[in-house]
Amino acid sequence: MELFKSTTDGFTPSRRFLQTTGAENALLLGDDSASLITCIEDRALYEALRDDVHQHCTPATRLEQHMADSLAEELWRKSRYALVETTALSAAIERDWESVKKECPNADPAYRTYVAFRDMSPRDSACLRASQDFEARSWRRSRADLSTLRTSRTKPR
Repeated sequence: MELFKSTTDGFTPSRRFLQTTGAENALLLGDDSASLITCIEDRALYEALRDDVHQHCTPATRLEQHMADSLAEELWRKSRYALVETTALSAAIERDWESVKKECPNADPAYRTYVAFRDMSPRDSACLRASQDFEARSWRRSRADLSTLRTSRTKPR
């Protein structure tokens, strides 16, 4: 799943957080969506994901709508955390490419990945572990949201 805008031309980093988008967008996108999307992520991609989740879940009550919003948010976060892991490994593989080529000219992808993990700095590996912890929490929240959604649909109204 794509997360980021295709171009960041004209982007100027700010030292303060972006303003929230207002009450209309909070109603449209859910309670936490204004704080979910970073300044370089594509809000339209998130909105499309949220629409897909709502179409699949067909929420009928406010609780079900909230659970569908929460599922979309967790899917978005999981994609972000997976992207952190992929980027860290890709950067480590590229960094060590020449040394692996000298050490083992016919190195297969598994060996290159091993070397990337082996030679990762403590700071990089700590970031990777934190990302994996966040992803695991996100999976637990998703399962809890799905359970709540199923339970709300099985109870008589």
